[in-house]
Amino acid sequence: MYSAIWPPIVTPFRNGQVDVDALQRLADHYLRTEISGFVALGTTGEAALLDHHERMTVLQALFEVVGTRLPIVVGVGGINTSEMVRDVQQFDHWDSGGYLVSAPAYICPDQRGFQWHFEEVARATDRPIVLYDVPHRTGVSIASDTVKRLVECSNIVAIKACARETFRALGALPISMLCGSDEMFVDCLEAGGAGGILASAHLFANAFVDIQASFAAGRIEEARAQLERLVPTIKLLFSAPNPAAIKAALAITGHIDGETCMPICAASSALMEQLRAALASRVAGLALSPDAHMRPFTRGCEAGRAEDA
Repeated sequence: MYSAIWPPIVTPFRNGQVDVDALQRLADHYLRTEISGFVALGTTGEAALLDHHERMTVLQALFEVVGTRLPIVVGVGGINTSEMVRDVQQFDHWDSGGYLVSAPAYICPDQRGFQWHFEEVARATDRPIVLYDVPHRTGVSIASDTVKRLVECSNIVAIKACARETFRALGALPISMLCGSDEMFVDCLEAGGAGGILASAHLFANAFVDIQASFAAGRIEEARAQLERLVPTIKLLFSAPNPAAIKAALAITGHIDGETCMPICAASSALMEQLRAALASRVAGLALSPDAHMRPFTRGCEAGRAEDA
């Protein structure tokens, strides 16, 4: 189940509120691609900046549209393990595909603390748990020996891995490894990865599916070449704090408004122009929206929107 391509879907806003209509249209759009599921309330979904009501609104909107057609994995993060356990218990009434659970941010526990943290969350639900190893955000990496112990929990079934140096060790464990670093996708597959939770799949969902198909067919160099053609645009999509550039690209292609949530500033005018040029060559055929859909407005503080950089 935890394989192939999963976009960590953005949370659209309009005038400071979750734009339910835009979110549902966006989900419906991806249902017509070759993805294997969604991740909701992840970093790309700006979950850390949403209050409880907004997170519930996002989940309600997604489950109304997606239903059981594809699994939805729900992101759970924070500092306090007990609060994350409560979140899981509150989310459990939805028929989700499980939970993407990050290590506690900021406090940098040791490996014993990591193990305790993930086991506590796993015990709170019968649904599957996807570990999230993202050391550039949490400050500490989950050691492969810790993961080896954690897979003894029957519902810890996958890991989102973001650091290339961990791919080989994690790929040797009895756990599904999903790539979390878009440019490293083929490297992860070579190390035994099963797929990816890739933010740039918002623009390149089927392209990533094709890359994995080439790899699975043994055409490794072709897979690398396919990915390399996407890399310049992927770099643009991560050239501003996530998900500002991805939202800007989705605004340019007419899917959502580009509004972000402070302190994530909207994409600058210069970046918007770079994205327009990149998308004109990479995503030919997507209908552009009227200019009203392209405004890079920032939720919570219009005066704080990014200017040309």
